[in-house]
Amino acid sequence: MKLVEEMTSTFNLGEIDTKGELLELMELTNILKRDNMIVDTTELIHKYLAADKKVIAEGANATMLDIDFGTYPYVTSSSTSIGGVCTGLGVPPNKIDTVLGVVKAYTTRVGGGPFPSECLGIS
Repeated sequence: MKLVEEMTSTFNLGEIDTKGELLELMELTNILKRDNMIVDTTELIHKYLAADKKVIAEGANATMLDIDFGTYPYVTSSSTSIGGVCTGLGVPPNKIDTVLGVVKAYTTRVGGGPFPSECLGIS
């Protein structure tokens, strides 16, 4: 309750029905559990791989935002390149047989940080 009080004060949220919110969250939790919508995805992926099933993984944000290869510190907190399948999903590299890359004809950037293709100060 102290956390709720601090957050409502910090963010000027006004009065919050904490008990009502918690009851609603508990109802949603029960629905997620009942319908088996919560699973250990690493375990599920390994089960499929062991059964020689195909698993498709999608990486987003591209290499310029990759924690290892991007323009640090303006990166995400994950590996967005193919290595993220190994580090993020726990898939062994020898289980990856096909990699498909999609490249835009231009680079975009949201938010602040360096933009490698910018030419500043040139008339």
